[in-house]
Amino acid sequence: MLQLLKLNFIDWIAFKDVFPFGEGDLSLAEFAAQYADVQTNWAYTYAAIIGIIILLIKKNKKWFWYLFLALYAIMSVTSVGMHTANYGEFEPGVLTTKLLASFVDMTFTELVAWCGVCSFALEFYQTPETRKKRNLFLIAVTVFAAIVIGILAYEVFVIHDRPLYFFGGNGAPMDGKTKGMSIAELGCVITVAPILYLLADNFRKMRVNERALLILAIGIMAISAVITAMWGDNEIANFALGNFQGHSTWHMLCALVELVVVFWVDQRTVNQDKEKLLKEAAKETSKVA
Repeated sequence: MLQLLKLNFIDWIAFKDVFPFGEGDLSLAEFAAQYADVQTNWAYTYAAIIGIIILLIKKNKKWFWYLFLALYAIMSVTSVGMHTANYGEFEPGVLTTKLLASFVDMTFTELVAWCGVCSFALEFYQTPETRKKRNLFLIAVTVFAAIVIGILAYEVFVIHDRPLYFFGGNGAPMDGKTKGMSIAELGCVITVAPILYLLADNFRKMRVNERALLILAIGIMAISAVITAMWGDNEIANFALGNFQGHSTWHMLCALVELVVVFWVDQRTVNQDKEKLLKEAAKETSKVA
């Protein structure tokens, strides 16, 4: 664990002079793509900070959304660390700084997925009648997230490797050149999947303006997923004539989704407060009558 204190971060400005382009495995397109991924990761942090400020200004008391945004902001930093900790360094069976950085990054990614599901469950199931359903969701997703992080810790600190087991990935998995998903990456996808059920189960119960914001968020997420799937490799592709890197565009669009979700939380809270006032007014009217 002491090696965590010795992470060797890249000086990206000088990095291009260390490995001349055209020599070895590094290309200018790969360097540009990785640098773009690093810089656009900060969009998550900016969006999270702006979101927290908005909720504070609106005096929103739903603490779980603050936790979600805080974890998102930290995940952005850990992802930058993963990209810049001895880029390209990987040797199966060796606890490298790259491997350690990937552990920190994937851990916080899993925590964001866990907190996202918990936040929507807490948002939708607030009444005594739905409390049992909410608790089942919270327990199930917490146990699963703990298992995913436990497996990740075993891979990193015991076998010193993160092999890709799903959807391809022959070769050195951590070199960024092979396709596939590690157990931790697949675990994050499975962890966040229950959000789809939560949204479907409660969609008709929402006000029109709440639905519109959620549809917007889902639409942006779907577009960004297509872009990163088709043009999100480790080099600058032909997306937008090469002016935007696919995975970097995913970062920026997902940061936008963060803010849309914040607007949704605010609008939903406003609607709930209005309903509460109307019910209180109706009670007072019935007492007078």
